[in-house]
Amino acid sequence: MQAYFETEAYLPVNHSLNIKLPDEIPAGKVRIAVIYEKPSENLDQFLELLPLNAQGRSNADIAQQINEERDSWGDN
Repeated sequence: MQAYFETEAYLPVNHSLNIKLPDEIPAGKVRIAVIYEKPSENLDQFLELLPLNAQGRSNADIAQQINEERDSWGDN
């Protein structure tokens, strides 16, 4: 039978974790999973990953339109 334990920790810049588990978890083989938030990619990176579509617009065209829209907002 498997059991589950979850805790949160801070990952330091040296990428080394030292965790203390509760005493009720018996010594022996365990599996460790690390779940983390990926930084969001910027729009240009996202557009570069999109497959090219011969029927549609190019990534550069889409990026240009977005920049034109942003510029039209002004400094309000």
